[in-house]
Amino acid sequence: MINLENRIKELLDKVLEEKNIYLIEIKVHAGRLVQVFADRDPHITIEECAYISQRLEKELNKEFPFSEQYALEVSSPGVGEPLKVLRQYKKCVGRTVEVLMLSGVKKTGTLLFADEDKILLEETIRSKTKIVSQIQTEIPFLNIKSTVIIIKF
Repeated sequence: MINLENRIKELLDKVLEEKNIYLIEIKVHAGRLVQVFADRDPHITIEECAYISQRLEKELNKEFPFSEQYALEVSSPGVGEPLKVLRQYKKCVGRTVEVLMLSGVKKTGTLLFADEDKILLEETIRSKTKIVSQIQTEIPFLNIKSTVIIIKF
């Protein structure tokens, strides 16, 4: 049988490109659930997720009885989900993020820049009563375990 995840990626390429949507992740679970996470700038809509789902399911059903064997979910990643692709990082420039390094060290600051190799993070160093300094730290993607957006209320 085909590698389902790879086939889904192939089918999604054209559909996503039409709407300027980008793929974040595909998860194929043993319980016959397929989850597709996608996004768009500034954000993806429910209608766009439904459109992707319908198009993808239609194409997969032409190849085998997909709908009989799998449940398909198409959505944007949740707010607390780690950033996975460069375009997400670029979309989050200016936001506060927490970066967990492979070493276990956590860094929190404002995401200033992201490219294919690294991110630039502005960290605020504080004493108990005031801001002491702000430093910019360049972090190679190879050193990052995960990055999440910090939501402030």
